[in-house]
Amino acid sequence: METAVDLVAAITAARAVSTRFATGSDDEVLADTAAIEELGRLVDAMRIDAAAELEKRSRKRLGEDSLAFRSGARDGDELVQQVCRIGVREAKRRVAIGTALAPAVALNGDLLPGRYPVLADAVRSGAVGVEAARVIVNAAKAISRRADAEDLGVMVEALTDTAMVNDIETLHDVVAAWATALDPDGLDPDRPEQHRQRALRIGRPSAGGMTRATVILTPEHLAMLKELLQSRRRNLQLLRTEPGSDDDAETDGAEWREEEGPDGGEPRSRAQQDYDTLLDTLQAGIKADQADVASEVIHETVVTITAAELEARRGQAFPVGVLAGIPIPVVEQRVCTGGIRLLVTDEGGEPLHLGRSRRLFSPAQRKALSVAAGGRCQYPGCRTPSPYLQAHHAEWFGRDDGPTDVGNGIMLCSYHHHLVHAVHSPVRIVRHDGDMFIVPVHWTGPPEERHRRQRGNLHDARITRIRRWAVVRPTPWRRTGS
Repeated sequence: METAVDLVAAITAARAVSTRFATGSDDEVLADTAAIEELGRLVDAMRIDAAAELEKRSRKRLGEDSLAFRSGARDGDELVQQVCRIGVREAKRRVAIGTALAPAVALNGDLLPGRYPVLADAVRSGAVGVEAARVIVNAAKAISRRADAEDLGVMVEALTDTAMVNDIETLHDVVAAWATALDPDGLDPDRPEQHRQRALRIGRPSAGGMTRATVILTPEHLAMLKELLQSRRRNLQLLRTEPGSDDDAETDGAEWREEEGPDGGEPRSRAQQDYDTLLDTLQAGIKADQADVASEVIHETVVTITAAELEARRGQAFPVGVLAGIPIPVVEQRVCTGGIRLLVTDEGGEPLHLGRSRRLFSPAQRKALSVAAGGRCQYPGCRTPSPYLQAHHAEWFGRDDGPTDVGNGIMLCSYHHHLVHAVHSPVRIVRHDGDMFIVPVHWTGPPEERHRRQRGNLHDARITRIRRWAVVRPTPWRRTGS
C-alpha cells in the first residue's frame, strides 16, 4: 500500500508541531487548544469519509470481489476495525455517520449532493465536529417518517448553524425543541418504531471480572419484567442497615438490604434480589428446554457429484430426487457441520464412492474444542462467541480424508467457515510448530505470529506461569495444634 503524498506531508507536519501549553500565557494556551481542536475535526472528517468508502467497497453484493472479502474481513465494519486498529463499536459509528454524510454517485460517476449536504460541508471544513453531526443525523432519522421533508431540511440546516457556535449539551437541548415543534404528538404507539428499538447489549468484562449489560425494553416487556420482579419482592422486606444516601427501597442503594439473606447467606440489596430473580427464571427456562430434547437427531441428505467436479471444485452437487443444485463450497461447509453425505459418481452417473458417515464432531468433542478456543472463533481477530461457532476439519473431511478428532478441529464462526471453504478463498489453514495458522492463500515461508489461530486460556503462557508458580512455591508456615 502506498500513502498519498499530501497525507504523508500532513503527518510529517503534525509531528513537527510543538505545543506551548506548559510555557505559554493563558491566551496562548486557549488559542492553541482551539486550533488543535479544529485540526482534530478535520482529521475526524477524513476518518469517517475513509470508513464510508471502505464500507462501499465491501458491500455484500460484490461477493468475492468486495474489499473486505479480499482482505479476510467479514464486512466493511470489520475491515475498518482492522485497518484503523480501533474497537468494533467505534468502527460501526464511523461507518454509520460517514455513510450518512457521503455524497451520492450518479450513473456516469459524477458526485451529487448527499442527504445532508449543508451538514456534510460543515463537517469536512472543520466547522462542525463528527459527534455534533451524529446528534443531528440521529435526530433527523428519528422524526423523518413523521415530519415534512422540507421542514426536516430546515431543521438540519438550523442545527448545523447551532453546532458551529455551541457545545454538544446545548445542541441536544435545541434538538429536543425542534423535535417537539415538528412532531408535537410524539411517537405513535401503534407504529413499529418501539419494536425496532428493542436491544440487549453486553459490554466488556471489567478488571474485576464483572460485566455491565444494557437492555432497552418495549413497554409491554417492561411491564412483564416488573411484574416478575414484584412477584418475588412481595415477601422480601428491606431494612436500612447503614446511613449514607437518600435512596429508597426501590433504588439500587447498597445500604438497603434484607434482614437475612437466603439460606442464611449474606443479606442482599434490592438490585441483587432482582438479579437473582431474573437469572433463576432464565435457568429454569433453559432446563425446561433441555428436558424436552431427548437426544441429538441428525438428518442426513445424500447429494451426488461427479469426481471431476469434486476435484476441480467447480459445478454443483444435486440432492437425490431434487433438480436444484447446491454450490460446492456450500456442500463442503455442510460436510463439516453435518447434514450432507457425498455420493461421488463418474460422468455417466455410475456411483464410485459414498462418503463416510461419521463426519460430525460429537458434542463432547465440540465442547472440548470450544473450551480450547476460549469460547470464540479461532480466526485471528474475530470475537464471535461460542454459541455461533462451527467445528471445521483443518484437514478437510472429504478432500483430504481428514479425521474427525479434536486434533484436527478448529472452531470458526459461520462467516469464516464459509471464507475457508470459498472456491477462491483468500486464506488457507497450515500447520507449523504443532499449531494451526490461517495464512493468505499465496503466503510463502513460515507463518507469522499474527496468523496463529486464537486460543483460550488453556494455552495462555501467563496462565501456564501462574500454574507453575502455584506448584513450586513453598507452603506457608502454619501453627499446628497438638
